[in-house]
Amino acid sequence: MRVILVDDEYLALSRLNKLLLEREDCEVIGSFLTAQEAIDQIEIHLPEIVFMDVQMPGMNGIEATERIHEVSPGTEVIFTTAYNEHALTAYGLEVLDYIMKPVTRDRLEKTMKMYQRRTVPANLNVAEGPSMIMRCLGMLQVQLHPNELPKHMKFRTTKIRELFAYLLHHRNKPIKRDTLLELLWPELDERRGISNLHSGIHRLRSMMNEFMGEDKMVIRYQQFGYLLETGEFRIDAEEWESRLNRLSLLSSSTVAEHRQTSDQYEGKYYGEDDYVWAELERQRLHALWRNHAMQLAQYYIEVGQNAEALTLYHRVQQFEPSLEQVGLALMKIYDRLGNKDPVIAQYNQLVTALEQEAGIRPGLEVELWYQQWKQSNI
Repeated sequence: MRVILVDDEYLALSRLNKLLLEREDCEVIGSFLTAQEAIDQIEIHLPEIVFMDVQMPGMNGIEATERIHEVSPGTEVIFTTAYNEHALTAYGLEVLDYIMKPVTRDRLEKTMKMYQRRTVPANLNVAEGPSMIMRCLGMLQVQLHPNELPKHMKFRTTKIRELFAYLLHHRNKPIKRDTLLELLWPELDERRGISNLHSGIHRLRSMMNEFMGEDKMVIRYQQFGYLLETGEFRIDAEEWESRLNRLSLLSSSTVAEHRQTSDQYEGKYYGEDDYVWAELERQRLHALWRNHAMQLAQYYIEVGQNAEALTLYHRVQQFEPSLEQVGLALMKIYDRLGNKDPVIAQYNQLVTALEQEAGIRPGLEVELWYQQWKQSNI
């Protein structure tokens, strides 16, 4: 399929172009820094897909998408953006997908499968083996088939959602009834709390059977409490950590596998809900990912792949904007690339993040490096 890329950030454009070039089913026929240039070519070549940044100077991605629908109705538009998907859907645009930056291989793969399902007749899809997955990294989602995107589970109340999340966190282990009452209904007396718990379990069982299939995942009463049996479901957090632990020593022959594993970390454990009881596991898993991502970024620097290092450091920074080690690493890379404005922007961003989070200034190492750089470059 023929693809056109539009993004006013050269590094983002280069990164996405590289990921698409790795695919045998894609031919990138144009990369553009402005939407107007891209539209002129889209009208001529009528590509199957356009990857479009949202926030750009001049004509932005939203305006450009409306024009693309006019000049090439058969072209699918995919937003690559830092915007929240729900904020974008308010514009009522018909786009295939929204991918949060930085784009990862795994997330791109999901989007391309979505496109293939839309364009290939259902009877031509080759069925893969059963592969039911519960996703806890980032958003709580369920994936029932390998050739479809994960779906949000529709819980009737936030209490029932947390009840399910807590049982899943302690999967295949009995949880005492009193523990669940104290967690979810501490303000109620025992009789009312038990009534709410029984009602919540009943509704949860019905929802699970309807959404996942009959008895695919079950809740059993056991030892004056409840136990969630996950059955054939795999848990993404478990599988990701297992892949990380199996990685061989980082080298030129294993770097692709290391990068793929890093990209498969889609967000903090139960990050969408930020449950207090999940904080220790959230911190533990995130520390594993962060340390690996930093080591991988350093490897990219050592072999001269600055664009790859930038992508990783920026992703760490999205989670932890006040991490001085990351801010300094980004400043040094942009300095090596001869880009002065991003160096200044990174320093100012770090100052702001530290001030907002802890009311402090950057440490001595950062300040010394930046002031010396400033004297030499400004």
